[in-house]
Amino acid sequence: MEIAIFFLGFFMGSGICSLIILISHKNHKEDKDKIIKDDFLSIASHQLRTPLTSIKGYLSMLLEGDAGEVNDLQKRFLMEAFNSSERMVRIIGDFLGVSRVQSGKFELQKEEGDLAKIIDEELIVLQEIAKTRNIKIKFNKKHKKIIFSADFSKLRQVIMNMIDNAIFYSEKDSEITIEVGEDKKYAYFKVTDSGIGVPATQQGKLFTKFYRGSNAQKKRPDGTGVGLYLSKKIIDEHNGEIIFYSQEGKGSTFGFKIKK
Repeated sequence: MEIAIFFLGFFMGSGICSLIILISHKNHKEDKDKIIKDDFLSIASHQLRTPLTSIKGYLSMLLEGDAGEVNDLQKRFLMEAFNSSERMVRIIGDFLGVSRVQSGKFELQKEEGDLAKIIDEELIVLQEIAKTRNIKIKFNKKHKKIIFSADFSKLRQVIMNMIDNAIFYSEKDSEITIEVGEDKKYAYFKVTDSGIGVPATQQGKLFTKFYRGSNAQKKRPDGTGVGLYLSKKIIDEHNGEIIFYSQEGKGSTFGFKIKK
């Protein structure tokens, strides 16, 4: 498979930065080409992540007023820029994850962690993204701590992807509900929205690589179609189960449960 990534640029004149990643694919690759592709992706991901992380840091400082007072309009522009750079970091991570799956280098690095705490941490950024769309996030935490062994770095990707989708596929001025809990065997996470939903005839393909529902393409043309595919791979590697049910025009629930 041959992958070409074109970095079309950041522009920050109005405080907005953007990155467009285009992927092209070709079958029947030779081993040498696969090695070159994997090396290129690793290097490119690192080279893109480093300046993005720097941009996020400076934007955060500006938002906090470290360079002087920021008015409401300036804050709105800066927040759009921060959210865009945050999304690009996730996109780069998703594509790198897909490459590792395809090359057989996808491995879990398990350690003990707290699922509830991780969601709290991710919501710091996601709440700000939701505010730009006047969307309220309700967090229903069944237990203060949900501790078990997992690759929590990869679970963060799943959580961010699913909540990000819920935000952007929901209508403005709506509400999203996040629930996390556990029972004797499983820890679980799920996010429910009242957005566009997934057509019944397309639900069976939703976790296929690069697949996007027809209404999702209209709602969010810049989507990549790899987030849910990678999310399922991560949960499968944990011997867990994806939670998913949806009704077109009424909303969706996405999540997972993992044996502790």
